[in-house]
Amino acid sequence: MTLTILGSLLIAFSPQGGGQANPRVSIVVENRGTMVAELFPNEAPKTVARFVQLVKSGFYDGVRFHRVENAPRPFIIVAGDPLTKSLPITDPKVGTGGTGTRLPFEKNNVQFLNGTLGLVRDVRDKDSGDCQFFICNGDQRFLEHSYVGFGRVIQGLEVIPKVQVGDKIATIRVVN
Repeated sequence: MTLTILGSLLIAFSPQGGGQANPRVSIVVENRGTMVAELFPNEAPKTVARFVQLVKSGFYDGVRFHRVENAPRPFIIVAGDPLTKSLPITDPKVGTGGTGTRLPFEKNNVQFLNGTLGLVRDVRDKDSGDCQFFICNGDQRFLEHSYVGFGRVIQGLEVIPKVQVGDKIATIRVVN
């Protein structure tokens, strides 16, 4: 009886059983490779909805990684600032751009492990996330409950440490 109920639940919540699979995005970084990330709408519904909306609009195509923190150890890579499309990567305004939308902080239990996607925000205001995001380069558990984790790279983890400041996102596309 228990196995039957468990089996029914697994079928009901599997993609084949009519349940909704988590969205996935393909992130193509010019001259570095492709990452596939699974997004977590159950953990961060507003953040994922906004990220997917921006992806579908082509917002991230051509955006450059403007921050790569590797010292004293690998930390994060950051992209999503629309100013990186038009300004030199060294311009002091780079890293301050956005869409003007403020996303509320969505406290969740996403672990900030290698490949986790998080929403960039002002350190003084948890409700200041917009369009910039970071990807953890290694486990960064101290970020948990301070930043919104909304996805994780499930393919192409080897791309993360290759990314350098100025590298361009060719495309980000929803792949399911």
